[in-house]
Amino acid sequence: MLIARGVQSTVNGLSAEVRRAVLAELFRMGARACEAHSGQAACPPYTLRLDVADCRMHVELDPTRTRLSLTGLTRPRPH
Repeated sequence: MLIARGVQSTVNGLSAEVRRAVLAELFRMGARACEAHSGQAACPPYTLRLDVADCRMHVELDPTRTRLSLTGLTRPRPH
């Protein structure tokens, strides 16, 4: 799992609870992607956008290289 340099400060700024939820989801996705693409023909990289713990995550998966990258993370602004 790779967290893009530009996203790391946003991850560090999350509350401990939200950070745990975000990282847990990334690890879960990485494990599932490995299982899903194991032994299959080459699959091109693809991008997912999902909401976890009130954060919008942009994740790139490259099954051929077994790489999962968090490339974007936004959270709602407090009112």
